[in-house]
Amino acid sequence: MKNLSLFILFLCCFISAKAQFVFEQNHLPDEISILEYSTLANVGLHDYSIEQIKGNPLKLKFVPLKGRFGNLGFTHHTYWLKFELKNNLKVPLLYYTQTAEPVTNNVNLYLIDALGKIEVQQSGDNLDFAKRSVDFRKTFFKIELAPGETKQAYIEIKNDGEKNSLPLILISQQRLLEITYHDQLVMGIFYGILLVIAITYFFFYFALKEISFLYYSVYVIVVGLCQFALDGFYHQYINTSNSWFSLHAVIISAIFSCYFFGKYSEMILEIKVNNPFIHKCFKPLYVLLGCVLVAIVIFPSFLKYSYPIINLLTLIGILLIFFTIATMMVRKQKIDRFYFYGILILFLCIILAILKNFGLIPGESFSTENITKPGIGLEIIALSLSMANRIRLLKTEQEGLQALALQKSEEMNDIKSYFLSNMSHELRTPLNAILGLASMMENESNDPKVRANCEVIRYASHGLISSVNDILDFSKIEKGELELENSEFKPTEIFEKLRSGLSKQIEDKGLKFEYHNSISQHTVVIGDPMRLEQLIYNILGNAIKFTSKGLVSFEANSKFENDMLRLSILITDTGVGIPKQKLDSVFELFNQTTLDNKRKFGGFGIGLSIVKALVDLHQGKIDLRSVVNEGTTCEITLDYQVVPNLPDLVPAVIEEKTLRGKHILIVEDNPMNQMVIEMMLSDWEDTTVSIANDGAECLEMMQKRTVDVILMDLQMPVMDGYEAINAIRTGTVGEDYAEVPIIVITADITKNTKDRIFDLGANDYMNKPVEQDMLYSKIKSIFGAS
Repeated sequence: MKNLSLFILFLCCFISAKAQFVFEQNHLPDEISILEYSTLANVGLHDYSIEQIKGNPLKLKFVPLKGRFGNLGFTHHTYWLKFELKNNLKVPLLYYTQTAEPVTNNVNLYLIDALGKIEVQQSGDNLDFAKRSVDFRKTFFKIELAPGETKQAYIEIKNDGEKNSLPLILISQQRLLEITYHDQLVMGIFYGILLVIAITYFFFYFALKEISFLYYSVYVIVVGLCQFALDGFYHQYINTSNSWFSLHAVIISAIFSCYFFGKYSEMILEIKVNNPFIHKCFKPLYVLLGCVLVAIVIFPSFLKYSYPIINLLTLIGILLIFFTIATMMVRKQKIDRFYFYGILILFLCIILAILKNFGLIPGESFSTENITKPGIGLEIIALSLSMANRIRLLKTEQEGLQALALQKSEEMNDIKSYFLSNMSHELRTPLNAILGLASMMENESNDPKVRANCEVIRYASHGLISSVNDILDFSKIEKGELELENSEFKPTEIFEKLRSGLSKQIEDKGLKFEYHNSISQHTVVIGDPMRLEQLIYNILGNAIKFTSKGLVSFEANSKFENDMLRLSILITDTGVGIPKQKLDSVFELFNQTTLDNKRKFGGFGIGLSIVKALVDLHQGKIDLRSVVNEGTTCEITLDYQVVPNLPDLVPAVIEEKTLRGKHILIVEDNPMNQMVIEMMLSDWEDTTVSIANDGAECLEMMQKRTVDVILMDLQMPVMDGYEAINAIRTGTVGEDYAEVPIIVITADITKNTKDRIFDLGANDYMNKPVEQDMLYSKIKSIFGAS
């Protein structure tokens, strides 16, 4: 019995000694965990005072703790912790103790000396930060021991359901300074990296308009905010009160980080396309996240359940992502390796942290902070590298789309060119017949009324042809294909042609037309007569169109310098005028002075832009001066090379047209054009004319009889003009016909058409409508050359 009593006394002494940490001369650490010297009691939801706890009259069960990190898991219970400290030194001691997580709601320290005096210190998120006993983000308390003094310590810990641990550590003042400096460096780097990454990819979102960058940037921000709150910085620096948001910052940021990471991963892995089933699974996950958020706002008591629920939902989201990755690997779909590494790191960290938070793995050797900080840092770096890869991929895709768009644009340009070519053909073909018949009627009739009507038909048709030319030239300007051709011509003939064509139109409007030309009718220059005519016609046409009363004036002057002629054309009207602020923009495409003008005066709005393009091609100058309601003056200056001492290119009057028995074959599918051209040729003496309806019929006729010259249309059924020219030049109808003269007569005036027919071997080219004198001149020049 005596031995049993001694054993019990020894055991009590051992337990009592183990519950007390003693500072001795050879046992004075800078930092030490005193969990093994402490015991813990879970009092549930009871709220006890220190008087009810000390001496343990309630018979609470205090159990010993082990390791360095006492893990309480997710809890909303109240815990009481007790230990005893003794100073065996002859000098006073000052230590700090870290007791709980920074986000713990309430932590109260009660120090009881030998006389029973109680010292109370407070910390926790439920206090204003200024009311903490130690002004620090973590739950620190100051412990002072006099020489030889012993103190009992009781710590009351209350939480709202968040996970909690008890890193019960005694730290000397010098060591606390060292730890603080170290934490400032590490935390500064950690949060600095997060901030830089978040801002960088936020800017990338605005630059690229790719929503995945926004999701990633917001995810990094809310993850950083969550860690900022968990580390106590939020309560220390941002919201120092015990406001609702301050107490809920961790759970709210955790909910949003889970949501935005899910959305970001959906886009990176293209889950909607690669795995529709998983995509559907994410939707209820987001709904549950929203329900948790609503519940903690409406039902305060739900907060204690929200922390484990969010951990579970996060784990489910990670598992869904891993399942998607596994599915993509099985299908051999490409996965960014940096994203995979980031997800793997995140998965391992979350699994370890969740298992520790739920108490499923021992917590003696590490804390969740040891897991999450390096894990989040490595994960964010890996995911950022993945996003950098995404930028490269998006750039490659954009380049591919641009190449495809360029190809489509080229195809559309080809289609547009084909359309314009067809439009030109379809409009010029009937105009050829109209102008041809009108010209013949005018020549054959002596009735002034008939001749006047024919003149109206002629200038109306020329106006339509001018509009067609403008549309085609607009397409050429867009593609940079507008070019000038060089041939010898007389500027005076161009001016006279315009005067005779437009004077009737001017007189019909009741306007006065003043015409003055100081250039000699024998002056011959080298240039593009068709473009000069088009340029002047557009300016004169605008002057007539925008003038309702008064006059339109045309004046041409010249100045010779060496072998160059400086041509100055001055066109003046008394029309509506142009506002000063509009003068610089009237040469732009589809521009008129006001929208009203488009309805009142009509037109495509491209005439002046084509004038400007043609003047620039001539390396000339154009000067526009105008006053509203008074009129406009346009001066154009162009330089041409002069052809010296040459007779007239074309006689003013051709007394007789004869080809001396030559046989002309007209290849044309339009009956009206066949009739018009045949009527033109019928006026020529000693000329034989035959007609073929298409290229195939042309080849058949050439095998049956001699043909001296072919007038070839291009757009025909059965066999078009291109095929027919190629067949003739390659000797399909015999070597004797391989060099027969071919003059192409077509409504297609595009450069590609000209280049193509000359490449095939055509001798000359004419646009519809056909002018009889020019046709005769071209045929004569071919036979003269031969």
